[in-house]
Amino acid sequence: MDVNSSPDINLDWRFHLGDVKQGSDVNLDVTNWQKIQLPHDWSIKDIGSSNSPFDKNSIDQYDTGYTKGGIAWYRKEIELNSQLNTELKDSVAILEFGGIYMNSEVYVNGALVGGQHYGYTSFWIDITNHLKFGQTNTIAVKVNNNHLNSRWYSGSGIYRPVSLSFKPATHIKHWGTFVTTPVITDEFASINVDTSIVSKSIVSKTNVSKTNKKISLTQEVLDQQGNVVAQQRNSNVSLTATSSDSPKNSSNSTNGSVGKTGHVNTTITLPRPTLWSGSSPYLYKLKQTLVVDGVQTDVTETEFGIRQLSFDAKNGFTLNGQPLLLKGLNIHHDNYLLGSVAYKRAEERKVERILAAGFNAVRTAHNPPSVAFLNAADRLGLLVINEIFDAWNYSKFDHKNDYASRFKQDWQQDVSNFIKRDRNHPSVIMWSLGNEIPEQNEALGVNTASMLKAHVLSLDSSREITVGANTAGEKADPYLNVFDVVGYNYQEKNYKSEHKRFPARVMYGSETYSNLAFEYWQYVEDLPYVIGDFVWTGWDYIGEASIGWTGYAPEWKNLAPYPWTLAYTGEIDALGFKRPAAYYRDVLWHTGKNKISAFVQSPNPSLSPEQDPSWYLYWVSPDIHPSWTWPEAKGKNLDVVVYSVFEEVELFINGKSYGRQITSPETKFMTTFTVPYIEGTLKVVGYNAGVAEDQWLLNTAGKPAEIRLVSQRKSLSADGQDIAYVTAELYDAEGHRVYHWDQDVAVEFNVSGTGKLLAVGNANPRSVESFTSNSRQTFRGRVVAVVQSNNRVIGDITVTAKAKGITSNKITFKTRN
Repeated sequence: MDVNSSPDINLDWRFHLGDVKQGSDVNLDVTNWQKIQLPHDWSIKDIGSSNSPFDKNSIDQYDTGYTKGGIAWYRKEIELNSQLNTELKDSVAILEFGGIYMNSEVYVNGALVGGQHYGYTSFWIDITNHLKFGQTNTIAVKVNNNHLNSRWYSGSGIYRPVSLSFKPATHIKHWGTFVTTPVITDEFASINVDTSIVSKSIVSKTNVSKTNKKISLTQEVLDQQGNVVAQQRNSNVSLTATSSDSPKNSSNSTNGSVGKTGHVNTTITLPRPTLWSGSSPYLYKLKQTLVVDGVQTDVTETEFGIRQLSFDAKNGFTLNGQPLLLKGLNIHHDNYLLGSVAYKRAEERKVERILAAGFNAVRTAHNPPSVAFLNAADRLGLLVINEIFDAWNYSKFDHKNDYASRFKQDWQQDVSNFIKRDRNHPSVIMWSLGNEIPEQNEALGVNTASMLKAHVLSLDSSREITVGANTAGEKADPYLNVFDVVGYNYQEKNYKSEHKRFPARVMYGSETYSNLAFEYWQYVEDLPYVIGDFVWTGWDYIGEASIGWTGYAPEWKNLAPYPWTLAYTGEIDALGFKRPAAYYRDVLWHTGKNKISAFVQSPNPSLSPEQDPSWYLYWVSPDIHPSWTWPEAKGKNLDVVVYSVFEEVELFINGKSYGRQITSPETKFMTTFTVPYIEGTLKVVGYNAGVAEDQWLLNTAGKPAEIRLVSQRKSLSADGQDIAYVTAELYDAEGHRVYHWDQDVAVEFNVSGTGKLLAVGNANPRSVESFTSNSRQTFRGRVVAVVQSNNRVIGDITVTAKAKGITSNKITFKTRN
């Protein structure tokens, strides 16, 4: 290990669920604590011997999907031998946490060094003065998910990765580089680089490092092939004295160390830039090298994209001068069967599937995402409205421990961490300061919005600042006038009146109903000042259980139906597969390969309880399915809903036509056929000018005869962190996918070789089965397993899936360095 190194410390932690007296004591015996690796979420694990992570008597009830929080401890031992003392004695040690939910306390060798109340923002701590070389060092973290703090599944624990890095005494400050591109032409781009440099006085047994040094900074811009395409050198960087750069026991804590700071602002001219966009997400890399007294010390690299954002009511949103409508969705942060754990591949897969479904933008409701998610968005071209809070001064409903309980004490540090961590991501197009803030129609809300906006602008003025508001009209004017771009939650009927009163205001649907997709999208297409639509919600999630089936009503808290655990309101299901509403988006937006699709209305409610029409059913989608297997409908008629971009569609059953119908904007690109249920093949054909151009097939399936396994990946990194999703689907003897719920079976997964089974899930919103068992019931013919590689073990991972009376199958992965 040397200076500028970042050892992976996510492996080999110890975990104890429940409080421990003197849990930070370095002499505490933890041999009986559970061995785990980070990231980790204990709320998704089975409760005791129950074989389920769900509890009907959970304090948070439907809010978090009947999961449990509580208090837990994590511990990690790190060896810093005597040789490292020589290499690192004058270095700065930075411990960064990607996310801890929540109320964390961090100890190093028994001393409290920091922590954070908020569960969603990353933070870092300078632990230099607490490490001891030549002996074992203990990191201990206490976490307290104290319930009544979230309206959706939050997870519990150190659910995002942790890093420990060593930097020279004089170094580029952590999160201290900020890259913007204020001037972009075809011939050149002006790249502005704002850099903070820190020089610490490190007290070691043998030396006190000095801060009176000659410092220079060299900056190089590298293209994707690693070629230097632009550079700039700054000499004689000046430093000024400082004693601390943040409050005690919070992010950036120096723990009393004394040093100096410097600030360098540079403009680098890059000829003939390649721009970043959703369709061509080109990334450059800024390499910064510090030279201290003639010796190269710190080297950092920062990825960035060159792109130009513009928002105005006349031209809408433009990216690099090109108009772009935001086809958006909202997402919560959980990864369903993994809980809130943010493995890199899980986050990357989520971005891939969002883009594959035709969306080009997300709103991170209602908290910052993981770094891995934003890195994937940068690389793959997904636009992001990055949101930070769900509450400011007032708690929501009876959530007495939500962010409002700490807002006044913590907002400034949390907002700083939020902006500094994410401001170099080209995917981030706006900062959102909050969602449906309770005090939005009060002077307190106006003043708070102004205060937050001013602080964000002091850190980054290169993006618009917005908010998600469920208010409009004169009562909302003082609040909404704080923002030039306003997100409206379910306020579409006010778009035109708001524009008439404030013609310069740019708007977007920050939350919209999926079952009104056509209506919402007409506003976006017809009104230039409405730049996009973000459906609630894009990806199904744990918590707000059954809101997408039974709806919502004031009586909800007494009637929310356990064992529902999922909201069931996503256009993409909890496993990442498109539901019918997402196929409708293909037609509505005229994107993707699905220009025609057909779904069948269930003759009886496919889930229970039956929907109550007196409740608010706005988030509920039609009970339609991609299946022509309905044994309970023999001798009856069924409704078949067809989505189509074509002028006409014709429906056939076993070759017999049941007529043609028109599809057009006037029909919302959809139509319904009522036809008799006859086993066999249902086919719909799309015609333009009388010519058949595309078709969609649904086949009656028999009993399941085979399990088919599918994975997008063929190999895994042997790092103990990499994962693969393996989808198991049921097929009958004729090769037709089995969907009907009467045919679901228990599938058992077995993993051998250089990996392990991490989790199994089926996206059933009423399932309370264990995610960590190797067996789980299919839901509509499908179940998914997540497999993880072992650390530093090269070889094969073989996954076998079997079910009683059905032909089993297996799939093999290679593990590699």
